Amino acid sequence: MRVLILCAGIGEGHLTVARSLAADLSARSDVEAVELRSDLGVLGERLGSFLTRGFELHLDQLGWSYELAYRLFFERKLGRKLGQLALAALGGRALRRTIAASGADVVVIDYPLLSAALGELRLAGRLQVPLCSSILDPAGLYYWAHPGIDLHLLAWPQSVAEVERIAGPGRAAAVRPMVDRRWLQPPDRAAARALLELPERAPVVVVSGGGWGVGDLSGAVSIASMAVPEAVVVCLAGHSERKRAQLAAAHHGDERVRVLAFTDRMPELLAAADLLIHTTGGTTAFEAWLVGCRLINYGTGPAHVRAHARALESWGLGVRAPDRSALGPAILRALSAEQPLPLALDGLPDAAALIAGLSRGEPARGSGQGLARGTRPVAELGARLVAREEQRQSRQPHLIQHK
Repeated sequence: MRVLILCAGIGEGHLTVARSLAADLSARSDVEAVELRSDLGVLGERLGSFLTRGFELHLDQLGWSYELAYRLFFERKLGRKLGQLALAALGGRALRRTIAASGADVVVIDYPLLSAALGELRLAGRLQVPLCSSILDPAGLYYWAHPGIDLHLLAWPQSVAEVERIAGPGRAAAVRPMVDRRWLQPPDRAAARALLELPERAPVVVVSGGGWGVGDLSGAVSIASMAVPEAVVVCLAGHSERKRAQLAAAHHGDERVRVLAFTDRMPELLAAADLLIHTTGGTTAFEAWLVGCRLINYGTGPAHVRAHARALESWGLGVRAPDRSALGPAILRALSAEQPLPLALDGLPDAAALIAGLSRGEPARGSGQGLARGTRPVAELGARLVAREEQRQSRQPHLIQHK
């Protein structure tokens, strides 16, 4: 069996899942090769570059433009469908060429735009290779989930209902965590604090803005320091050197505040922490649940981040603090509450095993169902649009970027 994994280096969480799956699949005796592509160049060089630069600009500098795009192409049914068809039409030829070159027996996707594009191609009958979408987001799963995807692997068991509402019944399975294996055996609190040279008894609060360091991190640090004067606050700026420098300057001389760039010691850090204040709510929120760390989702957040925060609060796995005035009281309530129980892993199937079964033609989760009913007219429309765009592109020089 040959497996192709497609993701994008936009946000560290996508790469975390992709690397974990690649390692688990490579360890299987029935897997001959695993190829991991972590760039949107699989959609074509021009489209991939446009989307990558666009996300960086939207999230890091503009903000409002990402919100507008989300409202137009995600929340509205017509806009959502047009967006998915456009992705398949513009990127379909490059995607099918990439898959053919890999010789893959199954394709695993870990990025929503890629899931939507490939789902449309499969629904339209232009792709025969089975597709599997691995999802670490808790909610807001349009584009992640699609009726053309054969199987959706979910980190959050609570997300099954949303995925099956979008993609159809029997298309979703909650699986063992698709994360670094260190998360499954984290050190205890005392050992973690010793490893990180953190005080043994003082409260430890971690502030994180995800891989890009987004959100009001400086405000979160200041309010946490005021609400709990004896606490040590560790702030993570991710890969944003600009944000790290701003935070270091703003809190220079405060021995209670430690500012870090991107770190690979998150299992130890969250095992040592009493509380995580997070501004994005995706992968890091799930990792907090794995080790039983209290969680506050801070800020209104762009687009899908709000859906994450609402879902986690409704599941009793996090507290929402939409602004600075709400954050201080939320910190005191969270620290006085009992520490949550870690995610129970018993009975959850292995993601790599389900992917291997899909490549052998085994029914997705035993449902035996084909593509969701009621989608054929839309699929035929999508096929015509995709074919028309591919004919146009075939007359132009075309490049695919490989990494």
